[in-house]
Amino acid sequence: MRALVALVLVMVLNGCATLPTAGPVRIGPDLAQPSDDNSFYYSPSSPVDGASPTEILSGFLSAGTAPQNDYAIAREYLDESIRATWNPNQELLIQRATPRITVTDNGTAFVEVEVSARIDADGRYETLPAGTTRVLEYAFTESAGQVRLSSAPDVTMVIRPVFDVVFKSYSIFFLDKSKTILVPELRWFPSNPATGTKLVNALLAGPSSWLADSVVSAIPIGTVLSIDAVTVQREVALVDLSARALVADLTDRSLIKAQLVATLSQLPTITQVSISIERSAQDIPDSQLLVGRSQAATLLGVGEEGLQALTGANQDETNSGISFFGSREVSSFAVSRSTGKLAAVTGDGVAVTGLSNPGGAINFVDPRASLVAIDYDPLQNLWLVSRSQISVNSSPIQTPWLAGAEILDFALSPEGSRVAVLVGGRTNQLLVAGIVRDENGSPIRLASPIAVTADIENPTKIAWFDSVTVAVLNSEPETASISLVSIGGTTRPIQGVNEVISLAALGDGSSLFALKESGELVVFRGSFWSSIESGISAIAIAR
Repeated sequence: MRALVALVLVMVLNGCATLPTAGPVRIGPDLAQPSDDNSFYYSPSSPVDGASPTEILSGFLSAGTAPQNDYAIAREYLDESIRATWNPNQELLIQRATPRITVTDNGTAFVEVEVSARIDADGRYETLPAGTTRVLEYAFTESAGQVRLSSAPDVTMVIRPVFDVVFKSYSIFFLDKSKTILVPELRWFPSNPATGTKLVNALLAGPSSWLADSVVSAIPIGTVLSIDAVTVQREVALVDLSARALVADLTDRSLIKAQLVATLSQLPTITQVSISIERSAQDIPDSQLLVGRSQAATLLGVGEEGLQALTGANQDETNSGISFFGSREVSSFAVSRSTGKLAAVTGDGVAVTGLSNPGGAINFVDPRASLVAIDYDPLQNLWLVSRSQISVNSSPIQTPWLAGAEILDFALSPEGSRVAVLVGGRTNQLLVAGIVRDENGSPIRLASPIAVTADIENPTKIAWFDSVTVAVLNSEPETASISLVSIGGTTRPIQGVNEVISLAALGDGSSLFALKESGELVVFRGSFWSSIESGISAIAIAR
């Protein structure tokens, strides 16, 4: 029978909750700053001569905190037979508790660890249910009198504080179906000189399945980097694509450049992108595509004096429409600035009128006097959301995954390619889905959603804070909290505010607005809330 020795690993990987009060002082790995002055990384130790199997495995796991030079220090713990083929970028585990190592007497070891999240090879972040564990198997060999690992899974693991230091979130950009707006999807990678290469490879691999039916890429399917490296010279990223990219016509090549520029310009060392195909430089004109909607957003509110602009440079130019708003109760409204229309939920149903002269001409388009949400998308489609149904231009769209669910809140993303839906049940749940449109741009269905997991017990209101983040109001019996939840990433709590009946945001990450039951409107900027208006009954974003 094999003799097993169970060891508890206490090191940088340790998810400790208390400080030790006894034992020798130990020196942990250094926190170093790389030469680009833009990020930090850990600098663990190399293996020492005569190290035991347990010490080698512990050192190897600790070296997973250091991605610089493609995890060069971690590779020192590997036998030469696997040193070059081990792929640490295949998967990252964020551990929740201390790993448990079991070493056998036949040259193998097992590491069992409880994990809170994982990141795949393309940078997709997945939150895992509480209690999720992984068991990893390792094998040892001896070479030139030194123990090394002869087998190791393509996995690294870190604790949350290390992840927060070493990894950063980036968006890779696709196109909406009309190819007029850039649509982001969040990914996570270590911040180092190879980040640009990882971003481009993730972009070439395409969108995640939940988003695939709602976006396109101008990059021809099957295109790869002809040289698996994006180099940077004088702030210009040099991207060399394979011959498959020649399939794209000049218009699509301009869109390819727009996708690459939007993706790579998030890196502080890159301001321009130069594209070549099989080492042949390409003269590609720039595109005028924008991230999100093309116009700056304005917050509008309905108060005692009718409609008023609460943000923006030309607040006095808004027509108050006092004859319209003063003669009927408006519970919510939406504005399409490009068509000059205003839609309002009133006691008589949904009324559509002109923004320049509210009430001058009124057309009732829906008889319902109570809705969860109302909004215009960039293609001027009017979305009406009730507790049980989502309609566009008064016609229900296909949402089979919402059958039997109660819709608590709804929000269109800033560019109009995705929706966030808050549904009720035993526990309220935040779902995000892509919008599938026909050839004319009309929404026909919502794709299967992803569940956005966050440590929020009772979410009740939502708004898109920016293109990849949803602000979520968590209502408790005596208090309320607000969290900024990234779609495909982490959650950041911010200062809460009580008695909120509506959330709104400009969609650029600059401001979050909350309307209180008392009619007070407050705004969150930076780190605190401040009051900006009173006597407001409804708010909406005009784009």
